[in-house]
Amino acid sequence: MLRRFLSLKEMDESTSLYHYTKCQSAQAILNGHSFYATNTQFLNDVNEMQYILSVVDEIIMEMDKPMWSGILKHLIMENIEEFHKYEYYLISFSTKPDSLTLWAEFGDKTGYNLEFNGMELRNLIKADEDIFCDGYVIYNRDHQKRILEQLIMEKIPQELHRSLGSVIEAMRVGINEPFNEYKFNLQKALALYALFFKQPEYASEKEYRFVFRDPEKTVHFREQNGFLLPYIVLNCPVDERLPVRSVTVAPKNHTDLARRGMEYYLRSLGYEVPVKLSSLKLRY
Repeated sequence: MLRRFLSLKEMDESTSLYHYTKCQSAQAILNGHSFYATNTQFLNDVNEMQYILSVVDEIIMEMDKPMWSGILKHLIMENIEEFHKYEYYLISFSTKPDSLTLWAEFGDKTGYNLEFNGMELRNLIKADEDIFCDGYVIYNRDHQKRILEQLIMEKIPQELHRSLGSVIEAMRVGINEPFNEYKFNLQKALALYALFFKQPEYASEKEYRFVFRDPEKTVHFREQNGFLLPYIVLNCPVDERLPVRSVTVAPKNHTDLARRGMEYYLRSLGYEVPVKLSSLKLRY
């Protein structure tokens, strides 16, 4: 039911998804047909799950009904723990084929960028683990506000066959059931949207995400920057080649061996796809 509340733009048949990664990880993906989905509480951007609260707070502050805004602020801001009641894992791709930002983060010296047919890859992943939701990350603050205003004012009250005003009025006179149901749905919907809202400063990443909720898979851990990072493994069928369209060599890895080695490796796995050099020219 909660997925009905989401207004996410999904990819189309022609979409390419790009995965920026270091050489060792690229080899593991191509040979092992597997991807790692990270627990959302361990994302690179430490403010990511809290960012949505600032957007909601702005919406509440702009309301012209003081009683409504006071109640909603108390409801939302004091129930952050709801964000962590479910285990969410996600895997990120980009729709940008040659991103300076992503090269800097994921291996500008020893990295590669794997281009996949997005829809075919989605189907392979879905065969192993149910995709709870997927879509483009939203960076525009005004767009984010419009989505949440509609969620708060219209979508969830309509689900209860009420207006927001009648929900709040019922609570004011001691009838708590409609408000509790409204609160339950709103908190769950915000927890999901938090996974697809990012600050405008990150817009150049053009990120596309697959989200998995409460998977029954074994949780693994790997060391990263001195701490343990929980993740699950998504296994694509080993009897099918991954839908690779091309591979791009990182901008600081422009040696003949970097390109030739990947070409040779791809052929050994049965892939006949182009290996390109990044168009970015970096010396340091």
